[in-house]
Amino acid sequence: MLSIFKINTHPERRYFGFDIVRAFSVILVMHMHFLQLTAGVIGLDYQKIPFPDPVDMFFVCSGFLIGYHHLKDIHKLDKITPKYTARFLVMRWVRTLPSYYLILTFLVLLTILVTKKFDIPVGNYIFTHNLFNYHVKFYSETWTISIEEWFYFTFPIIFYFITTFLKLNKKKSFIFIVLLYIVVCNFLKIYYYYHVFPDHTFLQYAKFKEIVVLRMDTIAVGLLAAYVCFFYQDFWHNNRYKFLVIGLIIYLANMAYYWLTANKYVEGEFTIFYFFTFYYLISPIGFMLFLPCLKTIKFKNNFVNHFILFTSNISYSMFLLHGTFFILVIILLRIIGFNAANHIFISYVVWISMAYVLSYLFYIKFEVKVMNMRSKIITKLKLNE
Repeated sequence: MLSIFKINTHPERRYFGFDIVRAFSVILVMHMHFLQLTAGVIGLDYQKIPFPDPVDMFFVCSGFLIGYHHLKDIHKLDKITPKYTARFLVMRWVRTLPSYYLILTFLVLLTILVTKKFDIPVGNYIFTHNLFNYHVKFYSETWTISIEEWFYFTFPIIFYFITTFLKLNKKKSFIFIVLLYIVVCNFLKIYYYYHVFPDHTFLQYAKFKEIVVLRMDTIAVGLLAAYVCFFYQDFWHNNRYKFLVIGLIIYLANMAYYWLTANKYVEGEFTIFYFFTFYYLISPIGFMLFLPCLKTIKFKNNFVNHFILFTSNISYSMFLLHGTFFILVIILLRIIGFNAANHIFISYVVWISMAYVLSYLFYIKFEVKVMNMRSKIITKLKLNE
């Protein structure tokens, strides 16, 4: 059984604590979406289930890993060049875009085939469907990818311009960008609260939290953690347990306040200013304080750790496939005469099993092969020079 889950040959080189978060986040997202679709059938009030926010966890970890590797890379350079910026973009885009576009295009073609209507969701392809407002009508679970892609695009370019034209050193440039994301995003949240979503309904809040220009500060919180870890290593490491306790208090208190308060407003106005604005800054900061401890967790050669690493490795494929794929499973089961609504447990087992199997196959047959092309692309474009 252990050999089934051995994808990565060098797990000891990874930050396994972040693999735990990545695996937990994707599993939590999957089950939240499953419950959204089935809660009415099984008699649950989905809105009152106190889930932690997996998006916050993933964004903060993503920001940390990107920021930390970026700092290690630029530490070796005399100056930031356009070639370094292009190399950064190639590394991120080749990792994320081909898989996304392949699944997106498959779903578009399938939809056209079924509906007989030629409707191309252009916004999904260029990531403008939730850039300044929420116009997500197709493949809705991928709104987070749009936020990630805009961050990948803006971060290295802003860093290049600051170091080149403002002549700030690399350390100051990095913290300047962190503050820029946080300040701009939170000013925009306040503006949107008063002028874009003035009714403050729960439905508006659900859209509000999925807009790119309002959520990139969550990733920037991860950058802040990377900055502290890289430049103040002793402070980061020696205070990790204190940070963990403080982070738990902040994160759990913030989440409890939300769930104890928000459910009063689900059916009516959701007027609380804090939830529309600083809630999605405080929660990431609380989770950020977990990272010093998470970074110290080591991989152990046992079944549980291999399963976590396996899930982490295929997590992007699982995220791309699980949501819309669930609906396809329901349709296929209905075609063969199986009523999924009457057999929720069986539907769940089929769905989770197929999600793992197809995600694994997609990962090894497509994702890995595409990722292995990155070095060839960089060499061909002469971006290593």
